[in-house]
Amino acid sequence: MTKDYNLLKLLVTLYETRQTVATARKLNISQPTVSVMLKKLREQFSDELFVRHNNLLEPTQKCTSLVSKIPTLLDQLDALYTDETWSIDKQRGEVTLYFPTTLMAPIAAPLVAKLTQLAPEMTVTCHPWNDHSLNSLEQTRNAWGVGYLPMDTNKNVSEKPLPDDQFILVTRKDHPLSDNSLSNVLTYPICVSVIPGYIEASKVEMLIKKYKIEKSVSVRSSDTSMMIELIRQSDTVGVMSIKNMQLLQDTFKTYPLPSELYQDTFRRQCSLFCHLRDRHHPFTLWLYSEVEQLMSQTSSAAKPILNS
Repeated sequence: MTKDYNLLKLLVTLYETRQTVATARKLNISQPTVSVMLKKLREQFSDELFVRHNNLLEPTQKCTSLVSKIPTLLDQLDALYTDETWSIDKQRGEVTLYFPTTLMAPIAAPLVAKLTQLAPEMTVTCHPWNDHSLNSLEQTRNAWGVGYLPMDTNKNVSEKPLPDDQFILVTRKDHPLSDNSLSNVLTYPICVSVIPGYIEASKVEMLIKKYKIEKSVSVRSSDTSMMIELIRQSDTVGVMSIKNMQLLQDTFKTYPLPSELYQDTFRRQCSLFCHLRDRHHPFTLWLYSEVEQLMSQTSSAAKPILNS
């Protein structure tokens, strides 16, 4: 039987979308054409590859095994037609990026702004990091993410360390808090950042439990803009990423964390995640360099304010 290698891209796309309609739209072909191509795939591999369940196409074991190998082969084939001199301004198509909500405004926004300026023919989809982001990185082509550690990954996901994130106390400017001593801070409501997909509880809450402090966190939020507005309108003391310093206006004050919490809670490790096949891709290297620079810049820019 003649083997049609062009069908392999269809197989990967069907695996990602689980729908013939979505696959047809993504590949810019008709749905009947997708059905014909799927029939050929089934004949070539002597397997159903997909079975319909609740309006979705569920992959067979053989299909899953094939898809784990095909993207690398497709990348190698694409490389044969790619200019050896890679340049960000030549990039086109779609990429998907995932960021923790705490880093959406200070890191993701300037990164995407630069990316759309340098690569105007590229379309960027940016999602907040959630419980399913790692699976998406594993199953979707052209996807990258920044996440906090520790993270439960598998052998198909590559991880590259980034500069640590740091955390500070934030209050409104006329807040009655006089200093950042733990006894003073604990007299006010506390709001902490919640990061979906992060396998540990808030470090502040972990430390409260560790030191057996008689205090409960008043508010948990994954929305930084909501936290900022809550802090502006109340006596709430927020614990948030130092990267958001640039978003805080003169109506806010910032403090280092209390000394009791500083050592354990001050830093949180971050990494850039992508599929293993993309770990050496030029875009991965470009993306890492840009995120690393942004993470370093926001930290150094905030230090003089904290020490004043």
